[in-house]
Amino acid sequence: MFVRHLLLNLYAPLKGIEDRTIELYGFSIDAFSASLGRECEVSDFDELLVARFLSARKRTHAAATVAKDRSQLRALWEFSARRGLCKTFPTIALVKIPERIPEAWRTDDMIAILRSCDQERTVIAGIPARLWWRALITLCYETGERISPVLALPWSNVVGCSVMFYAESRKNKTRDIRREVSVSCADALWAIKMNRSGDQLVFPWDRNRSYIWGRLGIILERCGMPHNRYCKFHRIRKTTASYFEAAGGNAQRLLDHADPATTRKYLDPRIVKTPQACDLLPSVFAQYQEAGCVNSPPPPPPLVRGGMGGINPPHCLRRLKIPQRDSECSRREPMD
Repeated sequence: MFVRHLLLNLYAPLKGIEDRTIELYGFSIDAFSASLGRECEVSDFDELLVARFLSARKRTHAAATVAKDRSQLRALWEFSARRGLCKTFPTIALVKIPERIPEAWRTDDMIAILRSCDQERTVIAGIPARLWWRALITLCYETGERISPVLALPWSNVVGCSVMFYAESRKNKTRDIRREVSVSCADALWAIKMNRSGDQLVFPWDRNRSYIWGRLGIILERCGMPHNRYCKFHRIRKTTASYFEAAGGNAQRLLDHADPATTRKYLDPRIVKTPQACDLLPSVFAQYQEAGCVNSPPPPPPLVRGGMGGINPPHCLRRLKIPQRDSECSRREPMD
């Protein structure tokens, strides 16, 4: 059985995973098949084959991508083993992912991004692109919500300065969430309504779905900002979390995280200040300066008496037998 057929016909229906998750699994299957030179089968779930694939993958891709491939292949492998479709269970070494320092946009950065949005000259589903992008960026910033529920937001869920995101469009689909926005954000939203009804989307997108990330990259590049994969909508989410936490709010509740360890990965230390060692330790150097010792010359090294000329020789010369002239000459016998 092909692994792709296993995913589509058994694993996805029984696990109830979403279309986007199926697509991500497909990427891992494509990569594994490319390493084999053919479409991978369940019989290819072998420790050595998978280990070689992941090892080669590490040389060309980020650790997080390799860890995702490992996790998804392992899930399919274990699913197959539990149903007797393959003989062995997965034993794959973990892929360590370096934990990076979170980076958010600063206030000046967000202003520059909004100015870049104003330079958009196209039309998106009949809406001027500059107004569409301005409203989208502002709403993402003020709510801290992920891009998927924002794009799925209907007009019926926007009432004045209140916005509600349905659980069905949110990650894990656990609960609805309501967020209040500023009057400026509400004005930006109503500027793109264009007499559309309540069941229509606030942010209709008439292009390929993946192009929204590419277009944001163009907007970021135009204002001189980094525009790689780590600087897209999730960085706006980190910006909201960081400033909210720095102002005394609870970023974990704002982002609706179950684990505070997850929230810590969103908080930029440049914005969320934490006590540093230099702030809490006694200032030794300041006291040293007050004592007037800053410009004084260093003391000479101590001299140890004994050995050559009253001073011990260097360590490298201590093994050499250097005759003492005075004593040796006095011991010599006269020659006949």
